[in-house]
Amino acid sequence: MTFKKIAELFTAAMMVANASTLLPASAEDTVLHNAGFENGTDGWSSFGGTSVVSSNAIFHGGESALFISGRSDSWQGAALSSLLQAGKTYQFDAWVFSQTSDTIQLTLKYTDGSGNAQYKGIGSADSAGAWAEINASYDVPADATDILIYFQTASGTNDFYVDDVTIKGEASWSTEALDKTPLKDVYAKYFKIGCAATPSEINTPISQDLVKHHFNSLTPGNELKPDAVLNQAGSQANGDNVTPAVSLDAARYTLKFCEENHISVRGHVLCWYSQTPDWFFKEGFRSDGALVSKEIMNQRLENYIKAVMDKMAEEFPNLDVYCWDVVNECYLDDGSLRKGGTDPNNQESYWSLIYGDNSYIESAFTYARKYAFEGTKLFYNDFNEYIPAKRDAIYNMVADLKEKGLIDGIGMQSHLDVGYPDANLYKQCLEKFNQLGLEIQVTELDITDYKNGADSAQQVQAYHDIVNAIIEQKKAGANITALVFWGITDGTSWRSDGSPLLFNADYSVKKTYEAVESLIPESEWGQTETEFETEEITETEATETESESEEITETEATETESESEEITETEATEPEEKPTESEAVEITKIGDATLDGTVNIVDVISINKAVLGKETLSQQALVNIDLNHNNKPDSDESLAILKYIVGLSSEDDLANF
Repeated sequence: MTFKKIAELFTAAMMVANASTLLPASAEDTVLHNAGFENGTDGWSSFGGTSVVSSNAIFHGGESALFISGRSDSWQGAALSSLLQAGKTYQFDAWVFSQTSDTIQLTLKYTDGSGNAQYKGIGSADSAGAWAEINASYDVPADATDILIYFQTASGTNDFYVDDVTIKGEASWSTEALDKTPLKDVYAKYFKIGCAATPSEINTPISQDLVKHHFNSLTPGNELKPDAVLNQAGSQANGDNVTPAVSLDAARYTLKFCEENHISVRGHVLCWYSQTPDWFFKEGFRSDGALVSKEIMNQRLENYIKAVMDKMAEEFPNLDVYCWDVVNECYLDDGSLRKGGTDPNNQESYWSLIYGDNSYIESAFTYARKYAFEGTKLFYNDFNEYIPAKRDAIYNMVADLKEKGLIDGIGMQSHLDVGYPDANLYKQCLEKFNQLGLEIQVTELDITDYKNGADSAQQVQAYHDIVNAIIEQKKAGANITALVFWGITDGTSWRSDGSPLLFNADYSVKKTYEAVESLIPESEWGQTETEFETEEITETEATETESESEEITETEATETESESEEITETEATEPEEKPTESEAVEITKIGDATLDGTVNIVDVISINKAVLGKETLSQQALVNIDLNHNNKPDSDESLAILKYIVGLSSEDDLANF
């Protein structure tokens, strides 16, 4: 191959990097999902009530595998949703392991055009104490909706392992959202812009890129709720009736993603009437036990909150958990306390049943204040918060907590519809809560239009009016610190039938997004700053250390490990013994910018996007492609990797670049 041809390929890769949409690729070319389960479940979740965790007991590659246990039927297992599309062809590869002889199956579940659930086998492998490979291709029917895939067994309920799952197919999603100015920058001078996400919603490259591009806050959708965190077997093993065991297995994938990409986290939620296991309230942590006393429950509540905070600090020391929803949804729409009872599906609360009043709210905030990370803000969170009776009940309860120094803010969930509430009623709620002088966060915003569909004139106007009311209150002095949307796209929203969000199912931009963006004049857009980010500096202003980044001029002095001072271009030196950021992370595969375990033209495109400022590479990706050890992507590295791909150089040549 001539250098002229290489130049043509390089130019083409730069053009793709600068394009607004991904070019379609064949099933052999594009890796859509690559799960090694090293940092969690990689988006795979329980199917049928099983336990699904990352385990290092047995593994095929790396040091961990997905462990599926607690099964009572053969169809139960581990599932992955929100990845496959109707009418597309996919190639699946996975390794499976069972201690006992059994056939492990990969199955497709979807709803057909008649509304009937369908279950189709994709592939299977027999395992009996050894790893076996499932390798298969499958065409998803053109009329399929609600698509997911899951691993199960042909018979029996034995535990089994899955590892090194790869899914290839056509990357048919839109990337136009990545060409938009980040929404977090549009609102940088106002408040954080966030989204909620489950692991299954951030298991594709486009979803991860969209979150990293537009949002600086993320709320785990379900994975920090009590039923996901509390561990019954561990609690019973503790043997003291007051110390519940906790695990972050369900949240680990999401929290690791946020930690690695410097996205702040809203902790959601510690104390809630729903999605809290009944055994948490019963003697011996048994589902058939008698209800415990208020005194025992207080001890459990304190130990539970302490355990969650300790576990978060231990496992994610560099994660910015900037606030917690300590208590969620205590009041009914008429302003009364949620009634005591054992049926959360009937709006009943174990908390009200055991305590007999709302004193558990104060207890929860007392313990959260005692054990939360320093600087973490504590919130009460509720829905239908704009209904006057409920609004006033929340106000009075929060005012009491504020007087005792136990609360920092109110979370307004804001699950709205184009028909109700109007912006005026919503604004009245903002004004009322602002009288408390606490932070206000809009924590779960989505606006449905079940009648007219996505991007109707009514939906666009509703988004304009509601967000404009929030902006007006911010300008009037309200301490509004975050605006969080409940989900990423309409396709994965819990209210998907009402098309409630800013992005379509294919990740394309909706008119609702344009309505939200247009509310801030471009002259007011800023650059998002977090504790992880540094200020922009010119080429003639100099460098940054791990401890501090300051503005510097061309004519002043040197940099040390502890401080970055103004330096001249000729004087700037760094001690040799100080490790660079790239030296602190080992190379997983040289040249692999997409972290899919391979090196191909997609990696070159990703590097070129980073050079153009259209993509931010993770630290691991930077280490993998940092051939000239300058800790940043550049075109020389991109070209060198391209030469390797076309066979004009070797991996050793890359290593010795």
